[in-house]
Amino acid sequence: MSRREELEKEIRIVQKRIADAPIDTPKHVMELWQKELDSLDFELNNLYDDDENEF
Repeated sequence: MSRREELEKEIRIVQKRIADAPIDTPKHVMELWQKELDSLDFELNNLYDDDENEF
């Protein structure tokens, strides 16, 4: 599995965790999950794929 596929899978997992979180989930936990999602998104957006750039 490529790093891109791993990141996309991790992002889906975190997004589902946030979407399915119970209403009484502590705010600081939700903030940690959001930071994790932001970090994964940032890494994915800045990922350099050698295969895509070959001529």
